[in-house]
Amino acid sequence: MRTSSTSGVWALAATLAMTTASSSAWADPTDQDNALALKLFDEGRSLLAAGKVTEACRKLEESWRLDPLPGTILNLAVCHEQEGRTASAVAEFRQARALAERDHREDRLSLADQHLHAIEGKVSSLVVVVGADADRPDLTISRDGTAVGRTVWGSRMPMDPGEHMVEASAPNKKPWKAIVRVAPDGDVQTVTLKALEDVEAVPVAPPPPPAVRAPSPQPAPDVPTDHGMSTRKIIGLASVAAGIVGIGVGTYFGLQAIGDHGNSAATCQTTPCSGQSKSLTSRAGTEADTSTVAFAAGLAALGVGAFLWIGDSSGRSDKPSVGVLPSLSPGRGGLDLAGRF
Repeated sequence: MRTSSTSGVWALAATLAMTTASSSAWADPTDQDNALALKLFDEGRSLLAAGKVTEACRKLEESWRLDPLPGTILNLAVCHEQEGRTASAVAEFRQARALAERDHREDRLSLADQHLHAIEGKVSSLVVVVGADADRPDLTISRDGTAVGRTVWGSRMPMDPGEHMVEASAPNKKPWKAIVRVAPDGDVQTVTLKALEDVEAVPVAPPPPPAVRAPSPQPAPDVPTDHGMSTRKIIGLASVAAGIVGIGVGTYFGLQAIGDHGNSAATCQTTPCSGQSKSLTSRAGTEADTSTVAFAAGLAALGVGAFLWIGDSSGRSDKPSVGVLPSLSPGRGGLDLAGRF
């Protein structure tokens, strides 16, 4: 005799099956789907008649998926019954019976009732019991990957014979699973779930401190070293001094030449000029020549001194360049001084 809880489960299964069939029918299978479904249906019936039950059931399952016709579900229920999947067969016979009532097919209604009467007592069941210490609002349970609602906990769930996996999980808890083997011919297996174990907190290692990179060595700035006045500067300074002296000497003799030349012109009152006038003119010429030479030498010395001083300041060398002197020539970087009186 079936219990009231089992009857409720069967009623729910039949309702879901009807809903599935209706949803599939509303999908409006294409002509190609209909043609393939009919072909698979015929092949499945031929295989079933030949005793190839497993192959026949796979063909009928696919035919039902493509085009859920009432005759297909009835033949599929007969196939699953012969395959030993009594729970699936009962659900399918109940679905076929509901469709037969809708279509007023008394022949199919009678066939479904006959099979249901013969196999309902042979359906095996699985019961999932949740202990008080295991129950919690966020607990989830599944059977073979299908969620098991809280209202079904503790009730018999019709199951086909074979192995079935029951799993349970909750936040911050270790997942739990059990494999249950359900035998045929009305076997009832019960799985009791105990409190799930807490997940061990994994200590989170602090992030390593950022690596301190040693600063890259920077080239030392060029700092001019001052070891006193260099030899080159001393020579340059001496050349500048000599140049100043030369210019001074040239200036002196130039002024003397101008004076003597003026005095010569003043004393020359007769023709020819007097001896004194000639002497002044000769001395003025000598002084003019001396002035020219002194000026040239002084300016050359100034140029050399400036070259040596400035060149040393640029840091090119602390030693004077031997044999490297500016080329001085008249009209080409030098001075051309001449005086006529």
